[in-house]
Amino acid sequence: MQAKTATAGLPMNVGNPLAMSFSSTQNRIAIIAGLTVLALGGNLLGLILGAPEGLLPLPALPLSIPIILASYWYPRRGLLFSAFLAVAYAVTVFLLSPPDTQFALTILPRAVFLILVGGVVALLSTRLRESEQQMNEIIEFLPDATFAIDREGKIIAWNHAIEEMTGVKKDAMLNRGDHEYAIPFYGERRALLADLILQGGPDAGNPSIRREGSTLVSEASAPCLRNGRGAHIRFAATALLDRSGRVTGAIESIRDISDEVMMEAALQNAGRQLNTLSGILRTDLSNRLAVLYGHLSLGVMKFDDPEILSFIDDLNDAANGIRRQIEISREFRDIGTSPPAWIGVQQTVRNAASALAFGNVSLEAWTERLEVFADPHLGTVFTHLFENSLAPATGATRIVVTYHLRPEGCAIIVEDDGAGIPDTEKEGLFVQKPEGYGHGLFLTHEILAITGIAIHETGTFGTGARFEILVPSEGYRIV
Repeated sequence: MQAKTATAGLPMNVGNPLAMSFSSTQNRIAIIAGLTVLALGGNLLGLILGAPEGLLPLPALPLSIPIILASYWYPRRGLLFSAFLAVAYAVTVFLLSPPDTQFALTILPRAVFLILVGGVVALLSTRLRESEQQMNEIIEFLPDATFAIDREGKIIAWNHAIEEMTGVKKDAMLNRGDHEYAIPFYGERRALLADLILQGGPDAGNPSIRREGSTLVSEASAPCLRNGRGAHIRFAATALLDRSGRVTGAIESIRDISDEVMMEAALQNAGRQLNTLSGILRTDLSNRLAVLYGHLSLGVMKFDDPEILSFIDDLNDAANGIRRQIEISREFRDIGTSPPAWIGVQQTVRNAASALAFGNVSLEAWTERLEVFADPHLGTVFTHLFENSLAPATGATRIVVTYHLRPEGCAIIVEDDGAGIPDTEKEGLFVQKPEGYGHGLFLTHEILAITGIAIHETGTFGTGARFEILVPSEGYRIV
């Protein structure tokens, strides 16, 4: 969308060269006063010299100049100033001119003309300021971060949304040039799309920038956003045009699309993860069923034998294994169908713990205010980790969940004071296998991998298990 405007809609002290040159209130007053003295003094001098007729063609023209400037710069006082100057002019001419009734009558139309000039200019200036205010309010309250630059590359607009995104206030940015607007995003001065608009457009061979109508659009990673953790952003820029179609500046909007990018990547990974999980579960179910059928065949042949009780136990074990696999398949059958989202860790930990019997084992969670961008099955991750710690063989009496902020991201740590995991078993801890840790922890690993989250076991055997869930820097936030 093209924005057609000249100086209207832009801050007056930037969009108008004359206003920029005399932006100081003292300078403006001095200019008005000086021109007023010159106009009145020149008119007075002509009257004293006895040549009023020489001023008759346009006697009020010199006085209209300070009136126009005063009414433009100070529209609320412009009409009053023009009336004052008109009265001063009329009184001066009337007192110093020769007694002439006809000539005296010409003074009144000239005074009225000066008042009309001041009134018209004041009205137009007021309408212009209202238009500027409306345009500024529109830019200010746009939901997307937005800035605008003039033809010289100086910042003429910096709205509230971009203040929130960058942490840089408007007062620190207005009137700045030399690519100052790029520093909050990249930490250095560099050209953005707005500069390409002023230059006439991007190079034809630049595949990272596309044109949508009159708008240039590109996506890039901004390393300085989100407190230095970086963000993926979408830039869109278009030209500011005057009524004749000439480019007077450019306006650019910036949108943080990090969540959308992470969601898209996660959904792409979901298909691959689903295929892997379904194949593993089908294999496990087949193996369990084969064991069950084997025991049933032996039970039919030896049902009179006293050892039948042991076979019944084996059947129960196999049946329990099948039941567990069915539960897992039901639990993960919709992985990827629901998109990843920002999930509160503390509440997720509590929900996971509520479904388990902790007995004499205590649970302490210190993850308030932490949210992570993860698959909706994040709660199942903690369920499997807690089940690992609650196994009778571990001997754990305490489970603690905390998080540590690191340069590479946020580490959520789940640790217990049990026996721990032998070093020889850590390498294959998250690999699916018929028995052992693999059932729950492999699925835990796959759920986290959907959104690029890694998990490792870093505990010391004999002092307890310690699982570190490393969330990428763009995948967590403190709320």
